[in-house]
Amino acid sequence: MRSSLQLKLTLTAVLGMTSWLFGNLYEAVVISPNWVRDSPAQLARLHGFFTVTSATLYFVPLVMIALVLVWVLWWRNRDSALTRDHRRAGITAVALAALNAYIVSMVLPKLFGADALAHPGDLNAAAWQWNILNVFRMLLTATTAYFLFSAFRKLDRRIGGRRRPDETGGSQESPQH
Repeated sequence: MRSSLQLKLTLTAVLGMTSWLFGNLYEAVVISPNWVRDSPAQLARLHGFFTVTSATLYFVPLVMIALVLVWVLWWRNRDSALTRDHRRAGITAVALAALNAYIVSMVLPKLFGADALAHPGDLNAAAWQWNILNVFRMLLTATTAYFLFSAFRKLDRRIGGRRRPDETGGSQESPQH
């Protein structure tokens, strides 16, 4: 893979992971604490609110693209200086994907499934489970983003040192010393 393409894809993956991280952070600080307090009433309100669309339709494509991009970068990397960062990001992303699959398949149906409101006693426990697991999901997401950003910085330093701005504001390759 060309270094310039790898740089762009790595930055895209970093942005995808950080967007996911800050989305989960927002939910953890602003939305989900309300789920724990008076869970049936809060979740009934959310069920009524999400009638046409949901956060899932926003996050799922972004999450899948970012995760797949992490693994593509790990698989296609031929730069030995980046191998360790891509491997760490890829392995962390595997753990992140497994945790996310568990949250989406096992916890969210208890909160937002078709019959979730029929079992109000289970809602509080599911809300606490989501909150706790979300902390681990944010840690894994931040760790993945950290390793990707480390790879990005290495690429940027190398590629950035070979380019210099020209008079039109673009860039041109500078001669190698």
